[in-house]
Amino acid sequence: MTIEESIHQYRSIYYNFPQSLKTFVGELYGSIPLSVRFGNNYNIHSKILQKFENSNDQYKLDFMYNKTLETLLFAEKNVPYYKSLFNKYGISSQSFKSLEDMSLFPILTKNDIKQNIDNIYTQVKEKAVAYYSGGSLSTPTKYFLPVSSRAKEKAYNNYIFSKIGYKYRDKTLLLKGREVANLENNIFWEYEPVDNYFLLSNNYMNSDKFPLMYEKAKEFKPKFLFGYPSAVLSFIKQSKLHNLPRLEIRGVILASETVYPDELKIIEEYFGVDVLSHYGHTERNAIAYRINQEKYNFMNSYGLVRVDNSEIITTTFDNFVMPFINYKSGDSVAGNINYYDGTDVVKDVDNIEGRTQDFLVTKDERLVSITTMCGGQHLPLETMDAIQYIQNENGCVTVLVEGNNIDTTKVREGMCKLVREGIEFDVKTVNKIEKTHRGKRIICKQSLDIEKIRLK
Repeated sequence: MTIEESIHQYRSIYYNFPQSLKTFVGELYGSIPLSVRFGNNYNIHSKILQKFENSNDQYKLDFMYNKTLETLLFAEKNVPYYKSLFNKYGISSQSFKSLEDMSLFPILTKNDIKQNIDNIYTQVKEKAVAYYSGGSLSTPTKYFLPVSSRAKEKAYNNYIFSKIGYKYRDKTLLLKGREVANLENNIFWEYEPVDNYFLLSNNYMNSDKFPLMYEKAKEFKPKFLFGYPSAVLSFIKQSKLHNLPRLEIRGVILASETVYPDELKIIEEYFGVDVLSHYGHTERNAIAYRINQEKYNFMNSYGLVRVDNSEIITTTFDNFVMPFINYKSGDSVAGNINYYDGTDVVKDVDNIEGRTQDFLVTKDERLVSITTMCGGQHLPLETMDAIQYIQNENGCVTVLVEGNNIDTTKVREGMCKLVREGIEFDVKTVNKIEKTHRGKRIICKQSLDIEKIRLK
């Protein structure tokens, strides 16, 4: 086990250290090279991805084929769920002669994982670590990943972030992650020395504490801003509201939430720097990025990415604990899709719209993407701090709006223009719209089975 793997288990103890002790310990640990902290896996993946990105398509196709075959061989030999499933479908790793043959293999869903969790992972090669995702939808899904997966993730993220000039441990204002507010001491920020982050509380961004939070962030003099799109937008809006000068930064990194076109435009115009949108998920099957309004580029040495019926389908590389084979990610793409010649493997896409559940359903069962609902020209965005859509039946949507002096009639009329017809909106103003415990927005609480409707 590496230094990072050992210490990461005790991060909750570290978070509770007094700031002075945390700063001393964190800066000391953060100064250790990542290749030492994360071990050889960090170096291996750094070299693999750099060679892959600088190679021609034939090399890339051969690499993806061999890594996919490696995953299939391991799964059918060591994972009971796949042994049984492949036998049921009369298929095996020997059926895999080309990348297009992945369409022959059965699909893996979140429900499949929940129902077969005890038989879908193994620890024959590496220690398994439990992760959870999907809590913003309903019951969180439990996954097992290899302990080394964090080293791979760090290598890829650092490479991606470098695309806009970020170097590891550059001063960064962080608007995502765990809650750091300490109400008793009137503190709504925290310095995280390991990665050189300065965290602000997302839960108090839209409060009278913001000017104080802003001043602390300004004193830190960050080079980059890294956060949820919703938190970055709140930071911009509150800065304008309180007539505070724009932070002078070198770049913005957005992650963990879908970023909509109008939102991206606001962020780009306000800061006047490159904005990098990062796509990834807890399962660590696929990773992609785009800069400003460009296409999303998939890092194809990370995992195999296909698209079926507009949904991202992934197969893991390097996961010798719980391989994901033809996994329905629940994320959808839009616009043009660029494939490797002669395959259904994706290079890049115009846009990633987020979860397939982030759709509204009309009375006649047409699907309306939440992206469509973010049309700024029809909604009074200047008065709205946050919004949430709730749907339990076709054609009826409750809309919760957080903000000051909200004209619900104007909001309703704007939404009707966006959808045109088929949905009745019940718009309500609220003091606060719930977020996840890590401060992520929940823009759509959809209880209808979108996947079932899509396949009709």
